Amino acid sequence: MKYAAIDVGTNTVLLLIVEIGKAFEEVLDIATITRLGEGLKATNRLSEAAMERTLATLRVYRDTAEKNQAQRIFCVGTAALREAGNSDVFLSRVRENVGLPVRVISARDEAYYTYLSVKHDLAWRGGDFLVIDIGGGSTEIIEGTHEGFGGFVSLPVGSVKLTEMFIRHDPPSPDEIRLVREHIRLLLDLPFAKRGGLLVGTAGTITTLTSIALGVGEYNKERVHGATLSLETINDVITRLAGLTVAERRDLPGMEKGREDILLQGIILLQEVMVHLGVTEVIVNANGVRYGLIYERLDERPDS
Repeated sequence: MKYAAIDVGTNTVLLLIVEIGKAFEEVLDIATITRLGEGLKATNRLSEAAMERTLATLRVYRDTAEKNQAQRIFCVGTAALREAGNSDVFLSRVRENVGLPVRVISARDEAYYTYLSVKHDLAWRGGDFLVIDIGGGSTEIIEGTHEGFGGFVSLPVGSVKLTEMFIRHDPPSPDEIRLVREHIRLLLDLPFAKRGGLLVGTAGTITTLTSIALGVGEYNKERVHGATLSLETINDVITRLAGLTVAERRDLPGMEKGREDILLQGIILLQEVMVHLGVTEVIVNANGVRYGLIYERLDERPDS
């Protein structure tokens, strides 16, 4: 049976196609930056341009899923669609023009699907773990074990939102970086004890950070997924990016096109969470919500 899973995020729309038989076989895994949440912080609305960019990508993804003979297509939306005052307009357009029902999931469901994607990936390891999922509009910090989902915190910031809130210069001024850090720290009243244990990082900020740290020219999931980044390496990348303009960052090996202006703020968020938790390294997971949507079909979901 072939399944397709689409994750409509604040910054990126992702498509996963898998074939499930005796094994879980990945057929296709792609991402497109559409910046659906562009300007949302200021207006509380999705802009016409952002909606059109995202609709165009969803049409391509629908056609791709059909060409690959996916028998079921699951499509979910996250922070931008939870927050925007005109989400219903966008959702209606997707139904009418693309033929896809988009299910807007709660922060809890977003965390749960991310947990599932990590749990299955870490099946060979025991013990508990934390996951940090840095999105464009929100960031989930998730606690779990291989036995069950332990809970989560959803921070109302992500790479896009931090950029729109604080960054006015190119490159950012020291004062702007300071304000980013201060805002993040105000949100870090986390129920998780300081630990030296396993932290897993997922989503585009972390995979792009990893590509840059490894010097990977084009995105290579085999090299990125499962890599371990030290806090020292993360600090070095932050220092490097902070001194570059958006145009200069665009030419860096490993930089995902469309992420040049928001990446630094997302990495600072990761750094601040790691320091707060007392964690010195993060394991990179290139999967996420779209994988969790499929794994849910294989697992019995616990009560909400």
